[in-house]
Amino acid sequence: QLLFGLKKDFTPSTPWALNKMLGHLQLKYKNPVVMIHENGAASIADPSAGNAPDDEFRSQYLQDYIEATLESSRNGSNVRGYFVWSFLDVFEYLFGYRMGFGLYGVDFNSEERTRYQRHSAKWFTSFLRGGELRPVALPGNAYSQ
Repeated sequence: QLLFGLKKDFTPSTPWALNKMLGHLQLKYKNPVVMIHENGAASIADPSAGNAPDDEFRSQYLQDYIEATLESSRNGSNVRGYFVWSFLDVFEYLFGYRMGFGLYGVDFNSEERTRYQRHSAKWFTSFLRGGELRPVALPGNAYSQ
């Protein structure tokens, strides 16, 4: 499935650029406090897949960016926060309901707007509870509830 020429579950990933930007801010602008807002990976809604929680690519994407942020912090960057975009699938200004960024998916075709947990939500929960950044390729039930 393509949307604007992008394949399903494709989000460009350049965590090295985030690391480089944080280093640049540290050196050039006297190390200001930095908060990373709205960093996330999109997936194209696929009605034929139902409420499939399979989004390991998003877990990998988040791990890569969190690692870049941690590395910058360890190198002295004054980065104080990192926020994932987003908790739930929402209406996106450019893409409507066709793209989802949520750790939790929303079935916009159902009247109840059913929510379901994705692999990335399980991974992120485990990470926040003190889990490791790697490995990503664990089965969905391997993460703590």
